[in-house]
Amino acid sequence: MRYRCWHEVVEDILNELTKGPKRITELCLHVKIPVDRGKSIVNHLTRYGLIYQVVINDGTYYVISERGFEWLGVFRYLKSLLPKP
Repeated sequence: MRYRCWHEVVEDILNELTKGPKRITELCLHVKIPVDRGKSIVNHLTRYGLIYQVVINDGTYYVISERGFEWLGVFRYLKSLLPKP
């Protein structure tokens, strides 16, 4: 199994949110991280303005923000500059 750095996990979360709003458990399942770690990362991303919460039918969902799309674009560009391992 390949270990991912924090930035790669954030990239995976933001990629998943580009597909539409997700609840925390569904998001963690798709990104393959434990829910407690996912909650911590999602809280950081919310504070940084990369994602935000919406309430739909009494459920809390997370949605990627415009700043999140920008972060994703910059991170992908930086990855393209590095040689493949």
